[in-house]
Amino acid sequence: MKKFLSLVLITGLLFLFGCAKRLSTTTPVTTTTVTETTPSEVITTAPVQKVAERQPYENKANGFSIQFPGTRTFQEDVYGSAAMFFTPLAEGDTLKENVGIMKKALDKDYTLDEYYAITKPELLKLIPGFSEVSNTAIKVNDIDAQKLIYTWTQWENKLKWEQIYLIKNKAVYIITYTATEATFDQFAQKLDEMVATLEIK
Repeated sequence: MKKFLSLVLITGLLFLFGCAKRLSTTTPVTTTTVTETTPSEVITTAPVQKVAERQPYENKANGFSIQFPGTRTFQEDVYGSAAMFFTPLAEGDTLKENVGIMKKALDKDYTLDEYYAITKPELLKLIPGFSEVSNTAIKVNDIDAQKLIYTWTQWENKLKWEQIYLIKNKAVYIITYTATEATFDQFAQKLDEMVATLEIK
């Protein structure tokens, strides 16, 4: 039983490390050529398109749907997650703040307390500098869930994670929000709004 959960956890750690992947320091530089115009030339700009406040997302293979902010992009099947949602890059960013959702089958219907009791020691052992900030019982659309916030340092980044996990139909669904400690609070509210729309089939 413990071996099975350890395999699930290792996959989850790959997911977490992927969430925290730093931005390349060798981003190509884009140059812009400025040309002089004559008075007869008229330069117009394309109308600004309105971005939807929320966009729906459904993952039929993993049996869930969620709504995400319209300014975000997403990728599927990346770093062990079913889907990851990325914030737009801001000036000076060393990390793309992101929310990832992972589903893993379990060998039985664990309670949240049982799952936490088995996985926390592994996190302490495998993640250098792991520090739990808080652990709270919550509900996600009437499903019991656990909300964890913890910190650690990867490369030069001081990271902060919020992880929400819930168990249904012998599977654990893990939602992980990754940001630097400096930017964590900036997007935490958006995570709460996303999680409130989560539906598990």
